[in-house]
Amino acid sequence: MRGLVPEAKLIVLVRNPVDRAFSHYQHEVALGREPLSFEEALEAEDERLRGEEEHLLADPRYFSHAWWNYTYRARGRYAEQIERWLEVFPKEQLLIVPSEDLGSDPDGTYGRVLEFLGAPPHRLDSYPRVFERQYEAMRPETRQCLSAEFAEPNGRLYALLSRNLGWE
Repeated sequence: MRGLVPEAKLIVLVRNPVDRAFSHYQHEVALGREPLSFEEALEAEDERLRGEEEHLLADPRYFSHAWWNYTYRARGRYAEQIERWLEVFPKEQLLIVPSEDLGSDPDGTYGRVLEFLGAPPHRLDSYPRVFERQYEAMRPETRQCLSAEFAEPNGRLYALLSRNLGWE
């Protein structure tokens, strides 16, 4: 199956999955789509998504609101997603960009993306953050549980990237 889209290039931005899950949750709360506490939403995720992946695979036209809204943990398991993409795209056609790179070196990261795409170099005057929100911190015990849950998937991601992102 590999190489089905030979000219395509895919750029994937990854973020610490614990922080990504909490940010996603806060986004859904702000939009009025999430009535549960974060901990309750995490507990309800598997039930909310029951059958959705099978439906998505069976019908490419199907849009899953549950998958879009409530995949707090699922979307942070990057390795399994990248492994699926690698079944279609050669590794050279994927650029995985950690959000930490974008935050610490926006100019250099932007330059890497342009080079990957084959676009001419170009500097921006600024790299403003958008959609930044302030909200209460995650409960430490929830962070600890999620960090433990993501340890193995993060290890697989680090192996794919040949780089430890330090998301412990």
